[in-house]
Parts: sequence; structure tokens; C-alpha cells
Amino acid sequence: MSLPLQLLLIDDDEVDRQAVSRALRQSPVVCQITQAATATEGLRLAAEQHFDAILLDYRLPDHDGLDVLHILRGGSFEGVAVVMLSRQEDEILAERCLEAGAQDFLLKDEVNGRRLSRAVRQARQRYLIEDALKNSREKLRQLSERDPLTGLSNRRGFEIALEAAVARAPRGDDRLAILLLDLDDFKSINDTLGHDAGDVLLQEIARRLGNTVRDGDHLCRLGGDEFVVLMTNFEHDEQAVLLADRIVLMLQEPIQLGVTEQVITTSIGIATLGTCANNAVDLLKFADVAMYQAKQDGRNQSRFYSSALQEVVQSRAIMKHDLKRALERNEFRVFYQAQISAADGSLGGMEALLRWQHPTLGLLAPAAFLSVAEETGAIVDIGNWVLLEACQQLKEWQQRLPAKCPKLALAVNLSAIQIKQNSLPDTVRNALAKYALEANSLELEITESVLISDTSATVSMLSVIVAQGVTLSLDDFGTGYSSLDHLKLFPISVLKIDRGFVSAVGSQGKSEQLLIAIIAFAKALQLKVVAEGVETKEQAEFCAHHGCDLLQGYYFSRPVPADEFEIAFLAP
Repeated sequence: MSLPLQLLLIDDDEVDRQAVSRALRQSPVVCQITQAATATEGLRLAAEQHFDAILLDYRLPDHDGLDVLHILRGGSFEGVAVVMLSRQEDEILAERCLEAGAQDFLLKDEVNGRRLSRAVRQARQRYLIEDALKNSREKLRQLSERDPLTGLSNRRGFEIALEAAVARAPRGDDRLAILLLDLDDFKSINDTLGHDAGDVLLQEIARRLGNTVRDGDHLCRLGGDEFVVLMTNFEHDEQAVLLADRIVLMLQEPIQLGVTEQVITTSIGIATLGTCANNAVDLLKFADVAMYQAKQDGRNQSRFYSSALQEVVQSRAIMKHDLKRALERNEFRVFYQAQISAADGSLGGMEALLRWQHPTLGLLAPAAFLSVAEETGAIVDIGNWVLLEACQQLKEWQQRLPAKCPKLALAVNLSAIQIKQNSLPDTVRNALAKYALEANSLELEITESVLISDTSATVSMLSVIVAQGVTLSLDDFGTGYSSLDHLKLFPISVLKIDRGFVSAVGSQGKSEQLLIAIIAFAKALQLKVVAEGVETKEQAEFCAHHGCDLLQGYYFSRPVPADEFEIAFLAP
């Protein structure tokens, strides 16, 4: 046997209450009716016990029926259907009641047992359907704002929380900061261990972050390997920096992935409301600017947004834009710097060096744009252009001035990005063939960073090039992380000692002794030794005395255009 429906009738007219009660008792629906003569009494009863439905008169002495309806739908009275009763036949009023949350609207003059019981049952069913839809919408909302992998808020959830926090901030003294995190080199985890391992790592990162941020901070995963902390209720900007430092330190603890331990680091950008930006869009943008700078400065650290930083980023963006068309506009130049024989002071070689004749910034050295070129991938086309341009110039000199450069070697720099191109051996071969150059007249320079990047593939690539007869040199030796094993593996014939060691000449200290040791070490490996950054006579004599083969630096010549180089070193 089903339980009787619990009904609450709120109506100030006793005659109407009795009529409705009588009609319900005559209906086939078993119900138990509780009566209230005022809105206040009705709301008290609704708060004290559960009712399946409420029959609510529109006209009450202490409250308007719509006001009571709004209170009932305000969240404190869950699970109850509401049927409005009125003596007024007013379609606009009925529509307003239904929009406010009533399940039905009945005229008192038309109330009878069957119709009233049907209305109560239908109102109850309608309410249950509406409640189920409401719950479904809430679940869908949560799904749309929640990251399924980590359980954190996703980008949509973050944007909603950020907009709300920014809107609240002007009304009080609350401070607001964003800490934008990007995991360093996360792609290598996916590439080497697989995406399942990457997912496990992200879940562990999310767990650690949750244990590190403060109560009240809003932690989100924006997507991929990006997380963000929405930080509120703090007094000083330094507190945001301290939180970032704690996060950096926490992530340095190894993470167990299967049988391997992995250490993942993060770069963090910080921006605060008011100090850095006054709206949500700029706040996130500036945090991204600061995070990018943290990456550029070496990763595994945080950076706080500033106007000076913004200028750097804007300048970089302009550089990136201008680089796209620099080649087609013929804005690049190749300068040449002499390499002088330590034995007799003659011209022993030369290095081709890239310059950019920027339309507004003037002549730029690679330090001003090389990182942008590498980031965008433009360095591949630029590097290929330098190789062809330098080979063409060498061939021209060989044809016009055969007595001056029959055995003159030309050194051209290769970037780490170029060396990752499978087409590089063909590019070198085609350049030599195009200008009918002997392979031994070309020397390709690589830096130490190349030696530790994908060693087996790099050795294979460079060995193919050296097999053509091209010489391979190691540039800026002593500034990177190469080991003796790397020098043994790679087909290197020339060692170029970094200017930092050469500048130590005259110090009579350990740095000077280290330079002597490096020269001796290279000679023991039967490598040709080039001293870079030679700026004084003392440095030149010291390097020559201790065994350097070639000397290069401002003491002899700055890098100059081809015509000036020709006049200074090749003219009869």
C-alpha cells in the first residue's frame, strides 16, 4: 500500500481551505492535508516537515503568493511541487507563476476532486522531471568545467572562476594573482615512455600541486601540460612568488613511472590584478608572457610580469614577424672573419658569420635574433641560405684570386635545429656541387649542445657529411657539457677554444693554466686548434706559443663584408 501524499495548503480564506480539503478527500488519491492561514505559518511548516506538494493561494495577507513562491524556490525547500491557486483568471499571472517555479496554476472556481488530485499528481511528476533535468544539467556543467584526467577544474572552469574573482575584487580589499605553470620538456615523457605514462605523471603532478597550494586557492589544469593557480586572499605580491618557489621545489622530487624515476620541472609565470592588469584576459596573457620568459631564462623557475618584460616580449614578437620575410626581402648578409696562421701570420682560413640588415633596427648580430629563428624553425632556411651564399663567395674568390686561396677553408656554422634535418647531408652535397667546390674547402661548425642531443642519430648524420670530405669543427669548446666520450664518438677534426678561456691570458691563474691544458688535450687528440676571441698581442703570442694552429679575433679583424675582407686579406 502506497503512503499518502503529504500536502500543505496555504490559504487565508477558511471557506476556500475547507472546499479544497473536501475536494481532495473525495478524490481517489490518498492524501494527508496540513493547513496554514498565512504565508509565515506556511513557510514555517514547510521548513519543519517534508511535503510532496504545496497548494499556494496567490493572495495572502502577509505576503504576495509570488514572493512565497520565490522563497520556496530559493534552495531551502527541495523536493516539493507547488500548485498555485487563484480566483483571478489571468494568463499573464499564470505565466509569471510558472516562470517563477510553480508546476501548475488552477482557478479556485474550477477546483473539483478529480481535477485537483490530477493536478497534484501531475505537478509532483512535473517537479520530479524538472529536478532530474536540473541535476542532469548540473552534472553536465560539472563535466564541462572539470578535467577528467586529474579531477581539477579545466580551462572553462578556470575562466568562470577567474571572471568571478575579478568581478569581486573591486568590492573589497582582496588581491588576486595567477600562477601559470608549464611543465618543462613534458613531450619527451610521452615520446619515450608513452602517453599512458604521461597521464600518470600529470595525475601525480596534480596531486602534488593540490597538496602545495593554499586552502582557498583555485587549482586548474588548462590542458596538455599547463596548470594554473588562481590565488586570492593574500597581502603582498611576494606571497605569490613564495608559492611559486614552493611549487618549483616540490616538483623536483623524483616521480616513479613504472620501473623508472623521472624528474620533471616547471616554468611559472606570475601576474597580479591591479599591479599587472585590470581584467581577466590581460591577467592571463601577462602570466603567459612571464612564464615564457621563465622558459627563456633556463626553465625550472618563476618570473613575475613587469612592463620591462612586456617590452622584451613585444620586441621578440616583432622580431618573429619580421624574420618571416627577411629572406625573401634579401635582408641577410654574410660577413667574414679571418683565421690567422699562428706559425707565420698568413691567412689560414675564414669563418662565414650571419648578419641581418633589419629595415628599422639596423645591422643585427645573431645574438639578437638567433633564438627566435630557432624557435620558429626559420633557422633551417636561413642556415641553408648562408651555406649557399658562403660557397658561392668562396668559389668566386677561388676563380678570381687563385693564388690567394687555393687551400683556403671556409667555416660555416650549423645550428642544432639544422642538424636534426634528415636532408642536411644532401643540402651540403648539393651546395658543394652547385659551385664545384672541393669538399675539404668547407668546414662545418657545431656547438657542444649538439653533442648531447640524440647522440646516435647525430653521430650518424655528421658521419655521412664527413664521409663526403667535409671537415667538422667543435665551436666554443669548454662552455657546454660535452665529455671525452662525445669527442671520441663524433668525427671532429677541429677544436675551437671559447673566448672566455683566451681572455684569461695574463691572469697568471688557474684559468690560464686551464687554457694551456685544453690546447695540450686537443693536440693529444690530433685536433687542429683554433683560439677564438683573440683581442691583444699578448693573447695571440700566448696561444701561438702553446700550440694553437689558428688565431681568430678582433686583434686581427672584426667580421666584415666580403668586399672589405677581400681588400684586407686577398687583394694582390
